[in-house]
Amino acid sequence: MKTETRRNLLLALVFLAGCAASRVQWVPPALAQTDTSTPRWDYFCVKPEVGVLGLPAEDVTALLKTVGQQGWELVTVDAAANYCLKRPLR
Repeated sequence: MKTETRRNLLLALVFLAGCAASRVQWVPPALAQTDTSTPRWDYFCVKPEVGVLGLPAEDVTALLKTVGQQGWELVTVDAAANYCLKRPLR
């Protein structure tokens, strides 16, 4: 066998061995959610009555604890002190 043919054959074997060694196992996709419906939310925004210096932190905490016990989750507070909450529709 010629040297060039032997070299090409060796390169082909090395290439095939590398392909076989680096073969990636197929992994099935994760199971899809059983509930494919989009979650639906009930929203509630409140602007607490504030005095000249604003509502004390204790009062805000009490308000958030009260609505939290009813299933509401605080989503955002904007610059105008509007507290927006959400909870899943029942």
